[in-house]
Amino acid sequence: MFYQEELRWAREAEALKPHLIHEMISTVSVVRTEEDSAVWQGWKIRPIASPEDIFNRELPHTWEYTFDFGRFCVGFPVLDFEFIGLFDAPFRLEIKMAETPCELARDFSSYHGDLGRSWLQEALIVEDVAVSTIRLPRRYAFRYLKLRVVGNFTYKVILRNVRCDTVSAADWSVIQPLGERYDELDHAIYRIGLTTLASCMQESFEDGPKRDRRLWLGDLRLQALANYNSFRNYNLVKRCLLMFAAAANEEGEIPGCVYPGTPRPKAGNYTFDYSVLFGDILLDYVNASGDEAGGRALFPVARRQTEIALRQLENSCFHYTGNYWLFVDWKEGLERDCAGHSIIIYSLMRTLALAQRLGLESETGEYPALIERMRNAGYRKWFDTSLGYFTSGRNRQISWASQIWAAFAKMLPKAEMRELLKRLLKETDVVLPGGPFLYNQMVLVLERYELHEEAYRLTRSFWGKMVELGADTFWEIFDPSAPMRSPYGDPIINSHCHAWSTPTFHFK
Repeated sequence: MFYQEELRWAREAEALKPHLIHEMISTVSVVRTEEDSAVWQGWKIRPIASPEDIFNRELPHTWEYTFDFGRFCVGFPVLDFEFIGLFDAPFRLEIKMAETPCELARDFSSYHGDLGRSWLQEALIVEDVAVSTIRLPRRYAFRYLKLRVVGNFTYKVILRNVRCDTVSAADWSVIQPLGERYDELDHAIYRIGLTTLASCMQESFEDGPKRDRRLWLGDLRLQALANYNSFRNYNLVKRCLLMFAAAANEEGEIPGCVYPGTPRPKAGNYTFDYSVLFGDILLDYVNASGDEAGGRALFPVARRQTEIALRQLENSCFHYTGNYWLFVDWKEGLERDCAGHSIIIYSLMRTLALAQRLGLESETGEYPALIERMRNAGYRKWFDTSLGYFTSGRNRQISWASQIWAAFAKMLPKAEMRELLKRLLKETDVVLPGGPFLYNQMVLVLERYELHEEAYRLTRSFWGKMVELGADTFWEIFDPSAPMRSPYGDPIINSHCHAWSTPTFHFK
């Protein structure tokens, strides 16, 4: 182990595991899907009955009903039955859960994506004896729940109730309402953003409660910021930081994601830009919580990530070799060199600020000169004075990603960078973000440069469009011009409640 404290950090993380808050939610209507080319992803929901029309009545031997909970649920479906007569054959119940109408309408057997089909939410229950309550042992994330029975038995079946035992580490009682200056759309964006965040707050901050259900460092950065001005669950953030530190490899590098495990968490994917931002997340945590002791304990982890990242420099410039994962954004064809270079500078800046906050300046004595050298080298290599933008790659690609991270890294004087960002928002011939993750980075950097009105308008236009299209929670992937886009080969595997799509930074 690179750090002697890894097992202790793992024990501290385990001690901070939250007690989840339970709430039992009942279904509100019986629905069916209808194809409609005019709506998002081509499918809509039509109410056809109330639950009371189905409950407490003898059902036919073969039946199928889809229940709408009227809101997004993360938890355990609970089904109440009564069986009358001789139980002469097992009771076989097929269950399907879906986040969206399109997912509900799709036959899962037609799935052709790159990720495991087992992430699609379905269950088969077979009971050999009459039971009054069936509670699914696995946690699901859904709004719609379909039940199907094909029977060949003599006993009578009565469905009494359909519920969900929802779980979250988020305490809604601490949420403050928005002020009167915000309109109906603002309130909707804020409410849906908080629902997205709360749904992902489980025993750790999960990236999405339907698919992956992992703790990712890049997602944690955005979730933690949203949490600080909403649910204020500082212990959950600290638990996650400790889990990453405890999962470091032999060189002290932390992974991009972790799985729970004993005696310490298990490392998942190593993601260059996620790991190097550990110091940034730790600084935000210390500033929000005041936990300087926790910051000092984990400071060596933050410093080590910058040391590892600096190995990728040549003549003070970052060069992406492609033999490791540099994420930046889900965007096909994105050139990442300029963004990667700027992310390293930003991580040095934030780790330096963390050292100053904790009285550990001697640990980062070389950082100021290093930051300045990298800024100068990056400006010379990637800034095109004739275009007025940072470029990247052999074809001098201009992307939001390059400008956003150059702005975080302060690669230009403040006034010049403000003007660049304002121009960028109006450009049409640039590489735009692949989804909400990078849009959130833009909102953050606009706020950093005091472009509050621009950040506000972007939040309303991008996330407001999801509200208009009927979002219950905000989506992992959203391209208004491509409803069926998926980086995984099939849109039904996309997460429609996702951590990196929580736009609550502006609403304070």
